[in-house]
Amino acid sequence: MSQPRSSTLWLRLAAPLLLFVVAGSIGIALWLHAAARRESRTVFATLARTSADFIRNAKLPANERVAESIGRVQNMEVLFLRGAGGEFVPAPSAALTPHAGLLGALTPAEGIVSAGAEFEVIAVPMEKEVSMIFVRRVEPVVGFLFKPETLLVLAVFWVFSVGLAWALARGLVRPLRLLAQRLPHIQDDAEASLPGAERNDEIGQVARAYLDTRAQLGAERARRERSERLAILGRMATGLAHEIHNPLSAIRMHAQLIDSAPAAEQPGVLRDSLPVLLGETAKIEGLVNQWMFLARPAPPQTAPADLAEIVARVVRALAPQAAHARVQIAHDLPPGLRASVDARRITQAVGNIVINAIQAMPSGGTLAITGWRGDSVRLIFRDTGSGFSPAALAQHTELFFSEKEGGMGIGLSVTAEILKAHRGALVVANAPEGGAVVTVQLPLLVEKSEIRISKSETNSKNE
Repeated sequence: MSQPRSSTLWLRLAAPLLLFVVAGSIGIALWLHAAARRESRTVFATLARTSADFIRNAKLPANERVAESIGRVQNMEVLFLRGAGGEFVPAPSAALTPHAGLLGALTPAEGIVSAGAEFEVIAVPMEKEVSMIFVRRVEPVVGFLFKPETLLVLAVFWVFSVGLAWALARGLVRPLRLLAQRLPHIQDDAEASLPGAERNDEIGQVARAYLDTRAQLGAERARRERSERLAILGRMATGLAHEIHNPLSAIRMHAQLIDSAPAAEQPGVLRDSLPVLLGETAKIEGLVNQWMFLARPAPPQTAPADLAEIVARVVRALAPQAAHARVQIAHDLPPGLRASVDARRITQAVGNIVINAIQAMPSGGTLAITGWRGDSVRLIFRDTGSGFSPAALAQHTELFFSEKEGGMGIGLSVTAEILKAHRGALVVANAPEGGAVVTVQLPLLVEKSEIRISKSETNSKNE
């Protein structure tokens, strides 16, 4: 299952912060604009009353010239209104004409009044039936937000906010991403440290928890491996004792026969018992070799060897056991079937396969051993037994797997490990006509003479 990209977390952390910054900065700008407008309205009302007092105290006439002079000084439009709904001096500008009705009905008691979205007006009493109207242009909120100065300030603030959001998100996402990458491999993680473990925040707690968990898993794995090794050794010791019991009983029985026979009959008894003693001793030696290979699987000491000779030696050694089980062994291997192997280990592997085949035919049968040389060297063992069960086909290389009563279940497992150490393979199958087929594959050995012949053939072709 694919994992979500870490950029998703980055966006989840940064996006709300950026949205908050944008909305907050706009809200602050609007609040400052409203506060400034309230302040300016106070100043506007004060200026209007101060200007009216000045005109009144100076006893200036309420004419157009005075209105224009005050308007230029105050940067406003100033009008004199004679009577409610009376005459304006001077006449309102074109921009104020639509609001003439509002201006005519304005009274000093109303204070500052908005005239549309662009103007604010205030009426100040001058003398009987004369009032002075001050009009100033105000900036709409939208216009304030889109002013170049406002946009520049907001843009700079937002850029710094993006940088801050990236730094904060990266400080959280990067250690989490590293932790997520290493978490699936926690059992095999050999690095002593983890970035972020030195932090004093929650990220540091998570990193230190990872390191503690890894240490606990390592200790638990070591304990489990020790327990498994002890369990394996226990099973091996039990199986080995069981397997050695019968050969030892046979050796003891024949030794007692030799010891109890009269002196005149001892040569004949010894002659009859000696093959049995040697055969049973060979069984014990083979079992010990299996045990030693599992306990200390040393690398193979390879040298060129003739596989036909190895097979012949194994067949001769196991001939008494095959004869006792009424199994005929036929081996027909082509000449030149050579490979670079550890002869002792390959002899052990071939012996395991032959013994398994003999034991698979308790009522007798035939074991045919053939060879083939191509891109690799192969030994094929075909028997006429019942073949492998589905479970045996799937688990034949598992240690201690055996379907035979009293079997140790280490023969084919050891054989597979021996061939693997030789860069070869063990393949098991069932023949269509019945019986098991076991194939030993080993790398091809190219002799020096073959290299010389190949070079001479190449040279002759080039000529």
